[in-house]
Amino acid sequence: MIEQVLNYSLAFYMWLVLGRAALSFFTTDRRNFFYNMLYVPTEPIYKLYRSFLPCCHTLAILISLLILRYMVIKLF
Repeated sequence: MIEQVLNYSLAFYMWLVLGRAALSFFTTDRRNFFYNMLYVPTEPIYKLYRSFLPCCHTLAILISLLILRYMVIKLF
């Protein structure tokens, strides 16, 4: 039960990060609801990764989320 909740929440967050990465290719209005829906939940982890890896933070976030999902699946 806990494994499924963690796995689904990490998968959902990974889709948010992918959506934000895809949205970064387009010029967006920061007042747009869809942009804010992706920006607000993902910004804290982006800030954390920007301090360590300023060049390739989106790729690092996706890799760390995949590793975390793998660890959750193996742990439970």
